[in-house]
Amino acid sequence: MLGTKNFFLKTGLTQIETTKQLIENLQKPIEELLYNIKRYKIPVSLVLFYTEEDISEALSKHIRLTDVLRTIQIGESYFNFVFLPFTEVENSYAFLKETERKLLQNTEYLFHIEEVEPAVNNFYNFINSFLFEIQEREKEKHIGY
Repeated sequence: MLGTKNFFLKTGLTQIETTKQLIENLQKPIEELLYNIKRYKIPVSLVLFYTEEDISEALSKHIRLTDVLRTIQIGESYFNFVFLPFTEVENSYAFLKETERKLLQNTEYLFHIEEVEPAVNNFYNFINSFLFEIQEREKEKHIGY
């Protein structure tokens, strides 16, 4: 029997299995956004909120009409991917601060922001870059940074 130390966050799965499930749910919306990024040359930022409670309803009321929200629950973990079309990384911090102020005051969460590049050739690397950042912030939280 595997110990919980082999599980990624509180998913009950390894990071590889977690990544596979996230890709299954995110590949189609990412491909659609990549098409728009290439065709119309628009910036798109992606904000990942990791929580242990469902905040998707509150987030869906908070996002703009053009934003895309995908919430994926794996085990006790919620991965809330918010795609922000027409938003460069610098401007996505305003979205983050507003979300923190209005929605996340009483919620423990971790986040990572990154601009979606026009050419994502490897979905595993793309999703893992977000997951590694979340995992590092989780470790720092427990160490006391």
